[in-house]
Amino acid sequence: MKEPPPERIGKYPVVREIGRGATSVVYLARDTFAGRDVAIKVIRNRAPEDTDLQRRYRRVFLNEAALTGKLLHPHILAIYDAVSDPDASYIVMEYIDGHTLQDFCDQASMLPLSKVVEIIFKCSLALAFAHRQGVIHCDIKPANILVKEGTHIKISDFGAAQYDEADHTQIKGIGSPAYMSPEQVQDRELTHQTDIYSLGVVMYQLLTGKLPHNASNRGSLLYQTVNIDPLPPSAYRKDLPPELDLVVMRAMQKKLEDRYQTWGDFSKELTFAYRNLELPADTISDTEKFDTIKALSFFVDFGDQEIWETLRITSWRKFLSEHAVKNITKPVRVYRVRTEKLEGKPPAKAAAAHKWLW
Repeated sequence: MKEPPPERIGKYPVVREIGRGATSVVYLARDTFAGRDVAIKVIRNRAPEDTDLQRRYRRVFLNEAALTGKLLHPHILAIYDAVSDPDASYIVMEYIDGHTLQDFCDQASMLPLSKVVEIIFKCSLALAFAHRQGVIHCDIKPANILVKEGTHIKISDFGAAQYDEADHTQIKGIGSPAYMSPEQVQDRELTHQTDIYSLGVVMYQLLTGKLPHNASNRGSLLYQTVNIDPLPPSAYRKDLPPELDLVVMRAMQKKLEDRYQTWGDFSKELTFAYRNLELPADTISDTEKFDTIKALSFFVDFGDQEIWETLRITSWRKFLSEHAVKNITKPVRVYRVRTEKLEGKPPAKAAAAHKWLW
């Protein structure tokens, strides 16, 4: 019988249960001091005979708890607090009222191409930021990517992450085989390129509604991951532009030297692929906005987080230049950008951008 939720977890009043798995239960709660809803992941107590498994998952908990307050990025789920004691161990996280990408991995519920590219682009920026902080996620999959309001995403669950300041070796035996890189399957040393591979698999699934490898058991799946090249996404979706085929297949190359070497390389090719998609004339994606702002000299000292904060307070319009341009085969893209009225006390650089844009 399912037990009722507790009235409180630490200082947080509990609203309701919102999910549970083999090792944890997640509750919606209220942070009355900060005036916000939060999600609290509570590690469940297990029977004594599961001691080894419990020890492994406790390491996962401690791994994620150690990153509290360290990965502050618009597309990474924030961890506000962590408590570890014999009675209760839990992590207090940002609450997102949305779905995971798992909801869009079926052929009956696939997203438009433009949204897929934009989501993967945002994931690549978030994982590039994590890498600059010395963190490799090691468990990228649709269930660990939250999405709401179109393409607003948050990467979650850094429990299996590998990072520079960790006082333990890589956590093995944790992860989803369908999204593991060949080097992860073979227990080799991991770099950020393992996350590039896994994000390539996620992109493959979002574009086709299928995983790149079809296997009847775990052993066969792992063998294919290491030894068999999958069919390109266009084999299942004939309307797919060749640029997207190339991006996905390069991200999933088995040899590290053939895969994208940096997140920057991956992001640039995603941007190129996006610009070649046929979109409504008045469409301005977050990807396009981000690249446009980043190219302006005023924003040269802005980090990714500060640029996203600026985008949050802007409104955009796109129109053709009023000046005639000879010998040109494509329309000239001109943007009119204005910031909305600022509420409260915005970050300093966002406030400076507001003043500059006006």
